[in-house]
Amino acid sequence: MSNARRWVRWIQYGALAIVVGAIAADFLFQDRYPEAFAWVERGFMMLVAVPVGFMVLGLGWQALSDLTRSPTEGVTGPVEVSLHAPRVGQWVVVLILILGGAACVWFYLTWPERDPDFTPVAAWALHLQIMVGLFVLIWAVLLLGFLSMAIRKAPWFVLTPRGFLYAPGGVSPGFVRWEDVTGLRETEIVSGRGRQSPQLERVLAIGLRDPSKYSARYNPMLGLLVRLGGQLYAAQTEGPADILINPADFGARYDEIRARMEALHAEARR
Repeated sequence: MSNARRWVRWIQYGALAIVVGAIAADFLFQDRYPEAFAWVERGFMMLVAVPVGFMVLGLGWQALSDLTRSPTEGVTGPVEVSLHAPRVGQWVVVLILILGGAACVWFYLTWPERDPDFTPVAAWALHLQIMVGLFVLIWAVLLLGFLSMAIRKAPWFVLTPRGFLYAPGGVSPGFVRWEDVTGLRETEIVSGRGRQSPQLERVLAIGLRDPSKYSARYNPMLGLLVRLGGQLYAAQTEGPADILINPADFGARYDEIRARMEALHAEARR
C-alpha cells in the first residue's frame, strides 16, 4: 500500500474516532460542563456544515445549469453502449423525497399544537438554523437531481468509437474524447463507501492530457472539488486519476466494457 493510501486510511480512522469520542464525551460529561460542551457542539456542527454545504451548493448549481443542456451533449460517433438507471427507481426516490419533505413541513406546522413551549426556527440558535438550512438544501438538490434524471431519461454511461460519457448521479465533465485520454489502468483507492471501516476499492483510473479542459465544464465550486479530488486520487494511485470509474456501477458487464474501452483507446492512438 502506498504512503498516500495509508495517510488517507488513517485520516478516515481519525475522523471516525473523533466522532465516536465526541458522542461518548457528550454522554459522560455534558452534565458537568454544559457550557463547554455547548461550544464544542457548535464547533463540530460548523466543521461538518461548511464543507458539506459547499459541496451541496456546487452540485445544486451544476444540476441547475445542466437543465439547459442535452444529457448527451457532445456525444459523437455510433453508440456502442448506452446504459440508463431504472426510471422506476428514480421516480420512487422522487416520491420518497416529496412525501418526506411534506411530512417534515406538516410536523413543523402542527408542532405548536403538541408542545406549548414550541419555539419557531427563527428563534433558534444560529448554528441550529444553519443545520436546518443545510438539510433543506440537501433535500432540494436531491429532489432536483433525481427529478431531472427521471424526466430527461439521461444515460449515465455512453461509449462510442470517439469517446465516452460517464455520469454517475447525473454529474459529469461531459463527453471525453479518446485523443484527450493518456491511459486507462485498474488500481485501488481507500474508500469507506458501504463499509464500516476504510478499505481498498478497485477502480478504473483514466488520465487526461489536459484535465483543466474538462474540469472547466463544471461550475467554479464543483470544479474546485473535482480538482482537489483528482490530486488526492493521483497521490493514492501514484499516477493520473482524473476520472475514476467504479466497476460496481457496471455489474457483470464491467470486464466487457473495460476491455472495449481499452481497445477503442488503443485504436484512437494509432
